[in-house]
Amino acid sequence: MTSPVTAPFRVDRRRVATLAGTQLVAGVGVSGGIGVGALLAEEISSERWSGLPQTMIVLGSAIAAVPLARFAGTHGRRASLTLGYGIAVLGALVAFTGGALRSLPVLLAGAALTGGGMAAGLQARFAATDGVPDSRRGRVLSLVVWASAAGAVLGPNLIGPGTRLGAALGVTSLAGPWLFAVTTLTIGAASIALLLRDGRPASAPPRRHIRTTLTAMLHHADGRLGLIAMATGHAVMVGIMAMSSVHLHGHGSTLRFVGIVVSAHVAGMYALAPVFGWLADRLGARAVVGLGGALLLAGTACTWSSGRADAGSGSHAAAEAWATVGLVLLGLGWSAATIAAATLVAVLSHHGGATPTDVQGVADLTMGLAGATAGALSGVAMAAWGYQGLSIAGAVLLAPLLVALMGHIRTGALPRDGSATA
Repeated sequence: MTSPVTAPFRVDRRRVATLAGTQLVAGVGVSGGIGVGALLAEEISSERWSGLPQTMIVLGSAIAAVPLARFAGTHGRRASLTLGYGIAVLGALVAFTGGALRSLPVLLAGAALTGGGMAAGLQARFAATDGVPDSRRGRVLSLVVWASAAGAVLGPNLIGPGTRLGAALGVTSLAGPWLFAVTTLTIGAASIALLLRDGRPASAPPRRHIRTTLTAMLHHADGRLGLIAMATGHAVMVGIMAMSSVHLHGHGSTLRFVGIVVSAHVAGMYALAPVFGWLADRLGARAVVGLGGALLLAGTACTWSSGRADAGSGSHAAAEAWATVGLVLLGLGWSAATIAAATLVAVLSHHGGATPTDVQGVADLTMGLAGATAGALSGVAMAAWGYQGLSIAGAVLLAPLLVALMGHIRTGALPRDGSATA
């Protein structure tokens, strides 16, 4: 079976620009909320629960993944993405209210709804590959991911102005950044609704149950590797990142420095996305998944060194340096692993017995649940083992990815023309 797209490759520039521009703007809101969520939860509760806001954002994204994907299959990408960003706007308003009321349950409810924006952002990368030949899906997908960089890097740096806004409004200062999220996510939803053009509805295979689709993917070498890489990379990144601001701030780092480190991490997640997308198309996604795993492992070694520096010698400057390097490497590893894995999923979704958006939704669901679980346990792990122990746990989580890579080498990769059965 060959790729259904036989015409010469041609980018729909307006479509890609709309998706990329929306990711840039909306990324400010989502990353700003992630950056302040742990600190706000710690302020109104305790360190033990400080990882829950990011966990709920990721969990909300996982819960929304399949419904939004199916909605896209029946109503088009524009309607689905607009709905996702709209839900996120409501979530940011609720999260701000939770901070103003100093209510952890309300804050967590808002964070979960904000995850709808993250789900829409993940779906946007697959939307960019609609109608694109298999051999170019990695590059096109990565362009939308790359566009998230500017907004995601800017978001954490708005923590300072956001806290001043919160204080000026007479609420807890850390609630203020959520108001920036309301604004940027609203712009994102409006941009999709007004500017995105859906292609002609294409005939698709009948819909299948989530479990059936998941089973079929796990029985295919590329589907299995894609799912495990997305889940593992996301779990390691989310689990360690969720506690990094607490680790740094709790040992004397300023909010400004925390914002810079988070921005450096997010830059690692997105800045080299086009490079990884190009490599996935040229060298094969399997090799880039392996590169991502190696970078993630190096990142956990550096964050472990950061925890050791604080716990041992007491040199916080060294701890800050190791944390910065480690978080950048985690960002790069996440980028390589998830872009390559998403490329495998994007190709496979157009060559199986299920609707493409259903396959893509199941992949995002798996990724989100893995990240949510890691985020939920990160605070408990941090309280019990410290930042060192959390980093070791992250390294251990990479074991399934190594096993999957070895198994994939034995079974062989997807043919270059993208043929598959799933």
